[in-house]
Amino acid sequence: MGQATSVSAQARTQRYSPWQRLRAVFYGRATLVFEALIGLTLLLLVVLGDVIYFLGHGANGSLTQALLKTIGLLSLQGQEVSSSDSAGAALLVFNLLFSLLFLQSVLNAVRAALTKRDPRIRQLGLAATLGDHVIVCGVGRVGLRVLSRLVASGIPVTAIERDWESALVPRALALGVPVVVGDARESPTLRNAGLAHARAVIACIDGDLLDVEIALSARAERPDIRVILRAFNEDFDRGLENSFGANSAFSTSALAAPTFAAATLSRDIEYVLRFAGVLYGVACLVVTDRIEQGGLTMRQLEERYNVRALHQQRGDVSMPDRPLIVGDALTLLGTLPALDAVRAAGLGERAGVADAPPLRQTAEQDTVIICGLGKVGYRVVRLLHAQSPRPRIVVVYREDEALSFAKHISQLDDVSVISGDARDAETLAQAGLDRAFAVAAITSDDLTNLQIGLEARRLQPGVHVVLRVFSDTLAEKLVDLFGIHTTYSTSDLASPTLAAAAVLGDVSRAFFTEGRLYAMARFAIHADHPLNGLNVAAIRKQYGATVLGLGQGEAQTALPSFSASVATGDEVTLVAPLDVLARLRGR
Repeated sequence: MGQATSVSAQARTQRYSPWQRLRAVFYGRATLVFEALIGLTLLLLVVLGDVIYFLGHGANGSLTQALLKTIGLLSLQGQEVSSSDSAGAALLVFNLLFSLLFLQSVLNAVRAALTKRDPRIRQLGLAATLGDHVIVCGVGRVGLRVLSRLVASGIPVTAIERDWESALVPRALALGVPVVVGDARESPTLRNAGLAHARAVIACIDGDLLDVEIALSARAERPDIRVILRAFNEDFDRGLENSFGANSAFSTSALAAPTFAAATLSRDIEYVLRFAGVLYGVACLVVTDRIEQGGLTMRQLEERYNVRALHQQRGDVSMPDRPLIVGDALTLLGTLPALDAVRAAGLGERAGVADAPPLRQTAEQDTVIICGLGKVGYRVVRLLHAQSPRPRIVVVYREDEALSFAKHISQLDDVSVISGDARDAETLAQAGLDRAFAVAAITSDDLTNLQIGLEARRLQPGVHVVLRVFSDTLAEKLVDLFGIHTTYSTSDLASPTLAAAAVLGDVSRAFFTEGRLYAMARFAIHADHPLNGLNVAAIRKQYGATVLGLGQGEAQTALPSFSASVATGDEVTLVAPLDVLARLRGR
């Protein structure tokens, strides 16, 4: 089931050790600690002086007696000192004054410790305790989701946000992430966020120029720091990578568009990877009785349908090569037709949604209607246009939408463009709703998209609806309220790649499933590479990595057979959890 899942539902809370919490408590209280240390030092000197005095006056050389008399003197019991003794009288006065000053300093320290501090100071204290962490600049829709992915993956993270009153700051704090208030373009703010000990900086503020300024400021402070940027302009994206390195700048729209496109052609798609121009879906399914009756093992299912299992779960145990039984949870990777074939063979949706047949493009139902021609919309149109067989594509846009994207699809054959409001029944009819097997509402407004989806369903109840949403709460409720199972958030789809690129570097695509970050990465095989000489089955068994592509010379094979071997000079594209890819890179 393709559905945007709430940040709070997936992410756990960032943890801190008792020592880190203690350091955070005393952050900004150096003066208080210094005064306390001075007071304790003076106390020890006074005790030492008193003990020396009493050892020579009335303690009969007994250290225990001298200590007892010292305690009595410090508690202002003057009878411990003879008034006829000038040295004793001076000692009594000194102890009296010292006791009063010490008591005052203790009271001041207690008052300062108990006084409620500005919560922003505590955030600085928590940030100061972190190391090898990621700094996320901007707690917006994208930034918050990046934070949740990193926290859920156990990666320490700090956030920088200019507006402490932002509505999303409390959600970041609820994740246990310290939020440093300030301008991320300024060096002091970056230092407060722990730049000196960070592994990477993600600039995901809503503005290309701001993100570049942040990246430049971070590099000025630490030339070796890895920087990841959110970019809106595709050409700007490529230019930035020339300066900051490969796979360092990402367009959230470009990352999300393949999933939206695939969701119009198939069901149960969680995420989509593009490899060699082909869309490969990630689907989370469960085994039904039809599969169990066949007695298939996971390996047999993979070979029969040319898919790969990224994860197989039976309760809390992974069983990769035993007969599948009802209830086994599978996360599969494959082409859209292959995943449809597996689903038709008897795998159902993870969340137990009512069974629905695979989407089929027929002579009568051959149209996909795209509502919205923006950053996401035009990319979805281009991806659908590249599919074979190609559906009939109709784009509906409103006159108040940006038309600058029209040039990107103006040269495409078999694409019709209609100006109008897709919430209107007449406009949908003009777009050919009666011939549509899917309607994608991907404007930049949640309410508009929902209205389009509901109107399309009202006019044609069986049509497949894909919605772009920004609200996590809305995405969760759409399934129960309206039976709309295919809802996606652009920022939710893009956030795993930004997070993975910051942690690992040189990552082109990533996704989040089963509580882990998975990424797609390429490896050039040399003589000493750990994968050299292994076949595809051994790579998965030893490393838990799935071979998506194997390049041997000019030939490029997608999802090669389990017996295919890797040799020096080959290029291997893997899909695996971040820790596996890091190990293969020797990090």
